[in-house]
Amino acid sequence: MKEKFSKLFFVFLFFGLIYLVVKGKNYKKEIREYPGETICRYTLCRPTGKTSDAYVKYYVNDKLYRNRAGACPDSSTFKLNKYFVVQYSTIDPDKISVDFSKEVKDSTMIKELESKLEFKYWLDH
Repeated sequence: MKEKFSKLFFVFLFFGLIYLVVKGKNYKKEIREYPGETICRYTLCRPTGKTSDAYVKYYVNDKLYRNRAGACPDSSTFKLNKYFVVQYSTIDPDKISVDFSKEVKDSTMIKELESKLEFKYWLDH
């Protein structure tokens, strides 16, 4: 009985790993096939065990999004509250890819995003 259970466990583990790989590739494929680009504000780096999660805010189609953008970048304390390029899927704007090496310094784009974030903040509270 134990032998059957262990074989079944490894079969489920194998298919689970395949599912995760396919899901990740489809995520990136959708961003490539239906691209959109805007800027985001890097707001939080939350440590989670041995890794960390980076959170960003961005505005697409009159809606504010707050999402996890993968792992925190190197020297993240210096990059907090700065603006970066974010690529998203036009089908589902929750699917994003942030390039923390491309900091945005264009003041008009930053002011536009900040005004939307501030306005949306007051509507939420």
